[in-house]
Amino acid sequence: MKSFKNFSIIILVLSLLVCCIFCPVTTQAAGLYSKYSVLIDSDSGRILSGSNETTAVSMASTTKIMTLIIALENCDKNFVVTTSAYAASMPDVQLNAVTGEQFIINDLYYSLMLESHNDSAVIIAENAAYYLLCKNPSLRSETPFINNYNYDSSFLSEINHEQSEILVHIFTGLMNEKADDILLSDTYYITPNGLDAEDNYSFHHTTAYDLAKTMAYCINNEDFLYITQTVSKTISDTTGRYHYQLNNKNRLLNPNEGIISGKTGFTNKAGYCYVCAYKDKNRTLCIALLACGWPPNKNYKWSDANYLIALGKKYNKQKYFNCEYTFYIPVSKGKYSFCELIPDSAVEFLACDDDSVNIQIDIPETLTAPVNSAQIYGTINIYVNNEPARSINLKAKQSIPKKSHTLDIFDTIFR
Repeated sequence: MKSFKNFSIIILVLSLLVCCIFCPVTTQAAGLYSKYSVLIDSDSGRILSGSNETTAVSMASTTKIMTLIIALENCDKNFVVTTSAYAASMPDVQLNAVTGEQFIINDLYYSLMLESHNDSAVIIAENAAYYLLCKNPSLRSETPFINNYNYDSSFLSEINHEQSEILVHIFTGLMNEKADDILLSDTYYITPNGLDAEDNYSFHHTTAYDLAKTMAYCINNEDFLYITQTVSKTISDTTGRYHYQLNNKNRLLNPNEGIISGKTGFTNKAGYCYVCAYKDKNRTLCIALLACGWPPNKNYKWSDANYLIALGKKYNKQKYFNCEYTFYIPVSKGKYSFCELIPDSAVEFLACDDDSVNIQIDIPETLTAPVNSAQIYGTINIYVNNEPARSINLKAKQSIPKKSHTLDIFDTIFR
């Protein structure tokens, strides 16, 4: 029987074969106007190109992608919402809703995303918070000013600014919880519209990397995609008397050419900002640009986005270690002398000719029976440009029981 001490040689050969395919050159984010930028593989979250991508800065109306996804996930799309005096007081850009005016919340989603109306963001936040309070009595300790929880939002026309801010705080709390859930590392929401703000904890901020990861999460929601892909729409209040024409400000939007979603933003502090998603049959990319120029340079974000999309198209899906890969391990005290370890899954991720891909295989020299097919006995670790990319578990192809006592005696007699 051949010795399995040559496993290290096999592993080395595998690594060298993979490395021969790729040239170890690190891609740099160059030629961009944006101070903070990132291009990521949406499926894995891997950074393909970045510049100051983990620096916390203001994000302006790119905030609204999180506002929309929280509302979509927590509120009935046919809920009738009411405009408060606080919401009506928001600065431009505005829908110009007046206190007491009512809408179907789903219509306001288009106002939020196509025209980026700041008043609509607050209407959505207050009313979605109220809807959640109607469903969850345990959350009502902060809102003694609400006399009914029967899904009638008309009382919002009579509350004061401080009471409105309590409802907004409940909603932004959901935004921050979602940030934790999707593993954003340095994002904090204070406003639902992205207007600059500070509190005793921090300031309203994100990073380019976190913003791109947020978009990667949002595009998994079909309603989010449908709304953000709408080119134009006319909405009205619930009386039908007042109509509002909305036009999408995402100049690059073109699902047929790959740009499937996006959101712009601007404040004096944040500068011009943009986040978008690109998808074709080979890849899904998310791009975030923060502080991408100030007036009059509002078009910098489009050129930067196109630059990064072109860069992303150099990456293609690479597939590694399907179930055809087998590693043979000696088994002691087992019914069979050897065990086949196989990957429990194949992995795919984006790589380009400039990437250096290395593989490290961690398997034991021997196994002792019993061997359980459900148990993990090794791992395959894939590194791209010396950074951990993916890991695959190795499991036994079949369970191997211990040798019976009779076989042990037989082996002893005839050894």
